[in-house]
Amino acid sequence: MLDQLQNSRYALLIGRILLVFIYFKGGLSLATGAVPIDFAAAKGIPGVLVWIGFIIKFLAGLAVIVGYQTRIAALALVGFTLLTAFIFHGDFGNAFWKEISMIGGLLVLAATGPGELSVDGTMQQRTEP
Repeated sequence: MLDQLQNSRYALLIGRILLVFIYFKGGLSLATGAVPIDFAAAKGIPGVLVWIGFIIKFLAGLAVIVGYQTRIAALALVGFTLLTAFIFHGDFGNAFWKEISMIGGLLVLAATGPGELSVDGTMQQRTEP
């Protein structure tokens, strides 16, 4: 049974969606105006950087979900998450380690790529002889 998961296109698809759904969902708060600027301001973060962060979450999250420029998007989320971990969760509690764990998953995604069921995978198949 575990052999069926090895390089399974469906496992890669579901895994990458679940990995970044939290970023995409957070980025959607741009549409509702629910960006927590006051919370970030309390940490000394200018409001414009909060908006940029939420745009990164939304666009990079969407890119990973559809599998477009997946490795670049995953690395963008690594940078975002690393900053978030140290700025907002610098007490090294559970939230910090959850952020670090997310970075681990994103690095695996950046190393392996999105798999066949993705825009990147489709484009690669078209260019192969």
